[in-house]
Amino acid sequence: MVGTTRRTGALAGIVVVLVVLLLSHRFGRAEPTADYRPDLPPDALATGCYPLPGGASLDLAYQVRRDGDVVVDGELRRVLVGQYDEVDDAAALETIVEDFTDVGYVASDRPAPYDAVLRQPGAGPAEEVRLTVEQLPGLEEDTLVRGTFELDLPVAELASDAEVCADPRSTKRWDDE
Repeated sequence: MVGTTRRTGALAGIVVVLVVLLLSHRFGRAEPTADYRPDLPPDALATGCYPLPGGASLDLAYQVRRDGDVVVDGELRRVLVGQYDEVDDAAALETIVEDFTDVGYVASDRPAPYDAVLRQPGAGPAEEVRLTVEQLPGLEEDTLVRGTFELDLPVAELASDAEVCADPRSTKRWDDE
């Protein structure tokens, strides 16, 4: 009798486990609403808050990591650091240079120590756009982010009083900590 009770108990346990497994997909799960991801902040350059000089826009896939005014070689400059996607460093450099030449900038024949130096005709050194591009080391073939770029720019004044311009997540202008 004891053996039969054990078998019946084991069988009942197996039945309970099977029922739970068969019905578990119906209980305890969130309803898919498609709104579980946080809103992404807008592109820091597309907001119009701190535009690029000359009205330039970047024609490559990128993310702005930070943008702010800092002292560079004794002068206040705007330094914008970003990451570029899908292309190598040569293509990123060529594209960004072309983006500025499209709005009237001329590339210097002697950009060292930068990868490129651009200036509008008649403008002085304070109005230069200086660019460095660096590919990330050890990239896999399917790596999306391929490298970083740094634009050393003239200081930009806030160009809009839109609410988005007060959000550091949107402007990438982080308070000094």
